[in-house]
Amino acid sequence: MNVTQFLILLSLCCATIKCSKILIMPMDFGYNSRLMNMLKMGKVLLGAGHQITMMVSDNIEKDAMYKMAEKNSVTSFEVIRYPMPVMDQTTLNQDWLNSMMEVSVFESIKQLVDFHCLIFSHSMKVWDQIANEHFDLIIADEAMISARLVSASLNIPLITYINWGPMSGEVGYVQRFNLAYVPAFMTAVTDTMSFTERISNIWEYFHLQIAMSGIYEKLIVICREYGYGNACDNIQDSPKTVSLVFINRNDALHYPAPFMPHVISIEGIFIDKPKPLSQHYADIIEQAGNNGIIVVSFGSMFRRLWPELSTIFAKAFAAMPQTVIWSYEGPTPEGLGNNTIVNKWIPQEDLMNHPATKLFVTQCGAASTFQAMNNALPTIGIPFFWDQPYNCRLLSDRIKSGKTVSLKDITSEKLQHAMEDVIKDRTYKENADKAAAIYHDQPIPPRDKVIYWAEYVIRHKGAPHLRSQAANELNFFQYFLLDIIGMVCVMCIIVGIIVILMIKKTISFFTNLGKRKLD
Repeated sequence: MNVTQFLILLSLCCATIKCSKILIMPMDFGYNSRLMNMLKMGKVLLGAGHQITMMVSDNIEKDAMYKMAEKNSVTSFEVIRYPMPVMDQTTLNQDWLNSMMEVSVFESIKQLVDFHCLIFSHSMKVWDQIANEHFDLIIADEAMISARLVSASLNIPLITYINWGPMSGEVGYVQRFNLAYVPAFMTAVTDTMSFTERISNIWEYFHLQIAMSGIYEKLIVICREYGYGNACDNIQDSPKTVSLVFINRNDALHYPAPFMPHVISIEGIFIDKPKPLSQHYADIIEQAGNNGIIVVSFGSMFRRLWPELSTIFAKAFAAMPQTVIWSYEGPTPEGLGNNTIVNKWIPQEDLMNHPATKLFVTQCGAASTFQAMNNALPTIGIPFFWDQPYNCRLLSDRIKSGKTVSLKDITSEKLQHAMEDVIKDRTYKENADKAAAIYHDQPIPPRDKVIYWAEYVIRHKGAPHLRSQAANELNFFQYFLLDIIGMVCVMCIIVGIIVILMIKKTISFFTNLGKRKLD
């Protein structure tokens, strides 16, 4: 190929391929699945030829878990860093975690008001830097409220990402068209509810709206103090303006429900291809022999546990014939067995993919739940808080690939018996295999789906045509047809009164007629 042909080919490529500028705004309060998944989304779009800018706090690269898991992958992108005070609410601040476990979801939301306000005000300190970049698209975690303001003020299309699947703190993003069969928010119920469960589900739906309204009111006050005017309204009204909603959901795992066209399931994008194990772990598996291994991980937030709980876990693991590999960084628990290997970081997905792995013990975080399904692994779910009870219920009751053990009355014996039952009963493994087969049978690879829809929004400069105006504009009475029901009731009452009056008049007429004849 001569120089002329090369230049012609290069010009054709430039004409047909447009590199768009995309700003990704994860919720950054330490390393967790929410941040991990948005970093992976950024890598997918970067690989598609787009210019990706990641907006993170200036603390994330100091996070110990981030350093172990990501190897400083933020630097793969253009980076905008906003200043944040050091706030360790992940692995070290056990008091904060304990307080979150002792209250309801809605009380924990109220406790996080100040945290949201802090994130919001600090992320706005790099406003000029964002404005000068002229981005074509914003992809943001649903809880990154500042993204709503940036989108409205700079007229940039917004795609929001919900790590919890269809469970969103913002009830308007994924409308619940019938609460009789759709869990309202993080409720550990199925799509077949009893009367009392339906009452509870309805109450939690409206309770969530009240709790979130309190957060929005405070954020809007802060926003107006910054001088952003009417754009501040989008903090609460973003369901009416958002282009797309990416949800971390799959039909094999979650309950069937109707979704609007702008709600896109991107299941599986965050599952990495397994890599060969290091010689260290290969030797451990070889020494385990036919008994195999058990992988234990409670996510990034529960890598340290209070002594009583870690002892319960350690004694239960010690009683198992399998080799246990536990991702844990706290003090050595009492009763830790010779069969249990504890490391601050383990190649979790690679170990889960290995055929020697018999069981996965997990808190049922969003990433762990998908990893279990992806690798067809039976599970023991031990939920701590937030979405974890809901996810554990999906694995144990919908897929039926494991058991859920409650922390309220957990003992070493109960945990040991649960692990033994799930490993010995082949039904759990068979159900896990069925779910994995459904999960992998997808018409479009999830990564391609993300690229397509992101580019779709960029091409059309938004996607308002996919959003239901009626669902967002109808008031409460119109949405639930209470005005029509009320009108029908009034008409029935009016017709009933007329009929009764006519009957009375008729009876009175014939009564009087009879009296005249007698006279």
